[in-house]
Amino acid sequence: MTTPIEDKEAIRELLSEYCFRMDDFRFDELAALFTDDGEWIARYARARGPAEIAALMARNIPAEPRRKHFIMNSLIRLEGDRASARTSYLVVLQASGAGLVPSVAGTYEDVLVRTTDGWRFRERRLVHDLAAELG
Repeated sequence: MTTPIEDKEAIRELLSEYCFRMDDFRFDELAALFTDDGEWIARYARARGPAEIAALMARNIPAEPRRKHFIMNSLIRLEGDRASARTSYLVVLQASGAGLVPSVAGTYEDVLVRTTDGWRFRERRLVHDLAAELG
């Protein structure tokens, strides 16, 4: 049996792993962080299940300009084998000429479940609070 602190740390690792897999264009591995019926939701797109999520990411995330995702300020609420998380993000720093431009900020609203493989996303909702041109 894990402690609440261990569960919260495992969830924080999941949130960070999502960003690293996104930035490395490892969309199949990113999609494996979701349950079989997990959903990725944004105002402009929606996908259910790892195959649809991976395909959506491959279509929507261009190789150029390169981007880097950052997250912070996670509030995690545990409810047994379920949890919710609300995380602030500066989703993208993208290359622009000789500099870096922050282009999106917002919130991830997550529903998570404990599985035999650890914590997984049941639902990941992307809310853009501030957005610039993504190129």
